[in-house]
Amino acid sequence: MLGITFITFSLAKALPGDPVYSMVGERSSPEIIEKIRREIGADKSILRQYGGYLLLLSQGELGRSYYTNRKVADDIRIKAPQTFRLAFTAMLIAVPAGLLLGLFAALSRMPWTDRVISGISVLGLSLPVFWSGLMLMLFFSLRMKLLPPSGTGGLKYLLLPAMTLALPALSTLARVTRVSVLDSRDMPYIRTARAKGLREIRIIVVHIMRTALIPVVTVIGLDFGSYLSGAVLTETIFGWDGIGRFAMEGIIKRDYPVIMGCILISTLSFVLINMLVDLVYQYLDPRLRVN
Repeated sequence: MLGITFITFSLAKALPGDPVYSMVGERSSPEIIEKIRREIGADKSILRQYGGYLLLLSQGELGRSYYTNRKVADDIRIKAPQTFRLAFTAMLIAVPAGLLLGLFAALSRMPWTDRVISGISVLGLSLPVFWSGLMLMLFFSLRMKLLPPSGTGGLKYLLLPAMTLALPALSTLARVTRVSVLDSRDMPYIRTARAKGLREIRIIVVHIMRTALIPVVTVIGLDFGSYLSGAVLTETIFGWDGIGRFAMEGIIKRDYPVIMGCILISTLSFVLINMLVDLVYQYLDPRLRVN
């Protein structure tokens, strides 16, 4: 986390342009510009600015926005639940569909089924998020008039951005599940289970899927962590008022406290999700448990 603060702070300061000119305009008097520089600490060296930011973090603060003068932590507290809703809904769509498609592709006795599902997975991974989002918006909003094209609200506003986010995750999960199940179904303990006369559905659910879930859980954790990190493009396209859109606005305005706050919270969520994934590993695979 400390390394992320240093890298992010350095890159934010390297952005072209001056936030002071964005705030007051280039025609303002030099006296006003210099006054604002002193107020936001832009007249100090980068190391002193970074030290001041670390001091703020040690006090549990993320600073104030240059434009609204609101505490960044307060804005993130409002916007984070919206991003969580979007991420959780996307995973509710992607996980069951991806697992079922991958399982069906691996266990189907018809070769064309495997090829069709694999082709759909490759297509889902290849389509850019901004393109698939616009196509969903065109079809469901402009043509069929079923869902609103943008905004933040209830389920109707949530479905289109959630489907856009879910598409690449669904495709990845289908491919990973297919490969994992194919690797697991011919293992010696699976043959032993069949020799004991266990029902096929029990062999699939209890034995094959439990082993196959280890790489699948990795993908789910990475995808969910990236969603919580702020799906910048999706939230921007659909006008969803979450952390991703908030970060994009901060980048456009060169609002350094907002940029730093969003990236820090995103990094923290990613770290926590990966730690949770490691704990799930130990449940799925007893060999990983610490005695």
